[in-house]
Amino acid sequence: MTVRSEATRLDLDAILAVSEANREPDWLRELRRAWWQRAEATPWPTGKEEEWRRTSLERLPRDVDLLLDPPRAEIRLDESLAANGVVFADLRDAVHAHPDLVRRALSAPDATTHDAPDAAEHPLQSVGSGEWGPGVTEFDSHDKFWALAHAAWTGGTFLYVPADVAVDDALLARSIVDRGNVAYFPLTLVLAEHGARVTLLDEHRSPDGEPVWFGGVVDIRSGREAYVRYANLQRLGDATWNIGAQRVEVGPSADVTTLNAEIGSAVTKVGLDVRMTGDGGTSRVLGLLAAGDDQHIDINAFQDLAASHVTSDLLYLSALYERARAAFYGVTKVRSYAKQTSSYQECRNLLLSPEAGAEPIPVLEIETNDILRCGHGATAGAIDPVQLFYAQTRGLRPDEAERMIVRGFFEQVVHQIDSEPIKVRVLEALAGRIGTADVIEGVA
Repeated sequence: MTVRSEATRLDLDAILAVSEANREPDWLRELRRAWWQRAEATPWPTGKEEEWRRTSLERLPRDVDLLLDPPRAEIRLDESLAANGVVFADLRDAVHAHPDLVRRALSAPDATTHDAPDAAEHPLQSVGSGEWGPGVTEFDSHDKFWALAHAAWTGGTFLYVPADVAVDDALLARSIVDRGNVAYFPLTLVLAEHGARVTLLDEHRSPDGEPVWFGGVVDIRSGREAYVRYANLQRLGDATWNIGAQRVEVGPSADVTTLNAEIGSAVTKVGLDVRMTGDGGTSRVLGLLAAGDDQHIDINAFQDLAASHVTSDLLYLSALYERARAAFYGVTKVRSYAKQTSSYQECRNLLLSPEAGAEPIPVLEIETNDILRCGHGATAGAIDPVQLFYAQTRGLRPDEAERMIVRGFFEQVVHQIDSEPIKVRVLEALAGRIGTADVIEGVA
């Protein structure tokens, strides 16, 4: 039994009705209730917080109804992978088919993290032990939306890869909002055990013209020596408010790369939280933003280096047309007990109209002097006229020259996408804004 394809007001009664209609287990119903209580107790951002000074929630469509029964995520999994224990499913189906895994994956609202080095050593325990790590639920300025999504999710994606299992081909999941005037909070959970290898593309769409409150959150946990590649392709409608959060825990000697490609929406406000909780881990946070008209995209990033001998790098690139605006506020924090760490954050913005604007703000918080590298770079400006002139001397029209330069600018991130299917889909999505998806030979 499932709920009817209709909508209702976002409140606890609606959430519990969804749970009841989908015959969810008691533990999940109580977890939803606890998260709703957390959401109710957590104040809305006031705009005075540093992370929220550049984005107002005054016009957020809070009075829209909760989308009760969205289309199931479009997912395919090879039978051989399923036979090896890989689980890749719509979250609603995973609750019933794999309740123990989902229960361990879903954080509780009273979960906490610890600053002590011994507590930060092992964020992801073996499923066989019956425990996951405590989880990170304190999103500071995004905590309200993290709690709402965990209480009110009605769809999403669940991916689990057992220890030492390699998923060679990229997995694709597509989440679609099929109408406007609704609120939808999809939840993506990615769990990679010791030595697991996996690549996932998470694509989100909604219709143009009608307001949508899209509150998706992503929770990625990587075990020791896991290799995880996650890409989020946002192609939401032109009246959608995308208010979400992502959390990544990087275990000992794990290697995790995340990519966010922001194409659609009227307003996007996303908090990215990367916790380096295991010695020797590596994280790369990549972003591509292509915005036009009156789009507003605001990214907060927090790179928490809470272990030794870790590397955490961030590179965000934006191309802004017409009256689009992009803001980036990123904090890199190196804990006092973290030794020999390496980190960098870089945000570059191309302003392709006199009315476009960007505000990149990088921040470093270093609590130790035992580091290998910790730095940042940020720019915002128009295309170099000399570069544009040179391109035109090669026989290109001004608009062609601009498109070539923008594509070359984005290639700094594109060449780091090591999955060809994901690279193709991202370039196809960008093509509507920056021109064809062909990578021009010699431009890098």
